[in-house]
Amino acid sequence: MKRNFNIHDLRIFYTVVMTGSTRQAAQAMHLTQPAVSHAVSRLEQATGVQLFDRSHKTLRPTEAGQYLYGEAKFVLDELVRIDEALHSIEQFGGRGLRIASSPALALSYAPDAVRRYLDAHGTRPFSIDLESSVQAISAVDTMRADFGLGAVAQENSRLMFRPFLRTEVMAIVHREHALARGEVVAVADIRPDSYVQPLWSDYVMPQGDIAESMQLRSGMRAHMSLLAGTVCAVRGVSMVNALSASDITAAYPDLVALPLASRQWFDFVLIARNEAASRESAEHLLQALHAAARQRQQGVYARTVQLLA
Repeated sequence: MKRNFNIHDLRIFYTVVMTGSTRQAAQAMHLTQPAVSHAVSRLEQATGVQLFDRSHKTLRPTEAGQYLYGEAKFVLDELVRIDEALHSIEQFGGRGLRIASSPALALSYAPDAVRRYLDAHGTRPFSIDLESSVQAISAVDTMRADFGLGAVAQENSRLMFRPFLRTEVMAIVHREHALARGEVVAVADIRPDSYVQPLWSDYVMPQGDIAESMQLRSGMRAHMSLLAGTVCAVRGVSMVNALSASDITAAYPDLVALPLASRQWFDFVLIARNEAASRESAEHLLQALHAAARQRQQGVYARTVQLLA
């Protein structure tokens, strides 16, 4: 059975699921509620499946609806990517550079490295998308991104993985915290009530001596983009990779970075497609990544950031 449906109806369906009702979807899309309901009905007729369970007061996606919702997100994101690429070609004569980066590298290190790369090899628009390491691999593999920066490598004949950095895990500590007066931080000395647990930015565990870190729990948690502000607000302590620590302390003077007594680290990899056109660009980007890291290899970071060939 051939299923024909248009992108406009798919976008409306996605918004209905995301907002939870046709009324809220209509408000979000500046449409009338009947127009939204008709679009959902057209989509159900076109696909031949029921997308919502209407036996409840609220609209609940059926199993088919849940599946289509996930696929719709991918399709709509792809359309945005295509539109951005066409706009870049029209305005600048070439497609913009797209990097899928782990949040652990994206605070200012990744933008700094990409800017260095473009300054040396032609300025064009670029974007950095926050992805987990596994998602960054998928983004490069499916050509949604030109390169990926993450902490995971996989067997994949279409991709190449170049380790480029090893960064120690460090503590970021508010200056008023008792641990800020020491030269190193022992994980066992971190009080749970002052610890802000990071939602690990790569969704993978660091390597090394992590036994104590695994046992440390806290009711306070924050994503990388909010971690520094949360640590400042509670005058507490957290643990991040050395590059993030360098960028955070540069932006937040009330925070200091200290090495851990136990050694833990992340190895970061550059992900690129395994084809001739990508290899030369990957080498140039690798040089920029190393240059941006070397600029941060000062003071305490000289011992906690190691360049990998």
